[in-house]
Amino acid sequence: MQQSLLKQVEQTIERLGIQAGDRLPAERQLARTLNVSRNSLRRLLHSLEGRGLVDIRKGSGTFLKTRFFSPADPYLGIGNTSPEKIVADQLETAFLFFPIMVELAGLRMTPYQVENLQKSNVALSLSIFSKDPQKVWMESLSFFRLIASGTGNSFMVNIMEEICSIDMASFDHFFDITQKSREQLFGDHVNILNALREKDCERAKQVTRDYVRHLGRILESRDTILPDTVLKEPQKENS
Repeated sequence: MQQSLLKQVEQTIERLGIQAGDRLPAERQLARTLNVSRNSLRRLLHSLEGRGLVDIRKGSGTFLKTRFFSPADPYLGIGNTSPEKIVADQLETAFLFFPIMVELAGLRMTPYQVENLQKSNVALSLSIFSKDPQKVWMESLSFFRLIASGTGNSFMVNIMEEICSIDMASFDHFFDITQKSREQLFGDHVNILNALREKDCERAKQVTRDYVRHLGRILESRDTILPDTVLKEPQKENS
């Protein structure tokens, strides 16, 4: 999906003769042209922004910084990579980065931001009743986007958006897994929220690792092959 959409965007840029420094069509118009949802397009644009290929200016639009981006471009890292490798890399990066992000948020989030995170968690619980896995994914993404914003570090926000620029495959099967597994994932969100509310950074890190591990187990249960190194704690060398 991401590779195909990236190729369509590139073709549109070429067809419209858009040069570096030019503004891309409005998000709504571009999504209609590409026949994709605005959420899918927005995730791709944030991914390209994180790689320095476009500049998203709030209130002004998205501006092209370079014409050099292609689905086969190794700089983007998604050229001929297999779907299994993409998922494995996504999970591994989330496992390494999310705990650091959550720890920093625990130190910096204001009571108002924690309150908004609580509202996001309620929205997530309601989305489960929708029976729409994409909606559950989007609410989960909003939850972690608020945490990233709570760090006050724009680079962390960009990294989080980049990690999540490809839909987390675990959520495709959200309503196929057991109720116990669904409750476990939602419980992880609650545990992260509570740890942040209590400013217990160590616990926040641990429950975040548990959350990503649970996502990995869901993929394993769906016969998705992941490398053995994914989601394992680094081993300490013996002195």
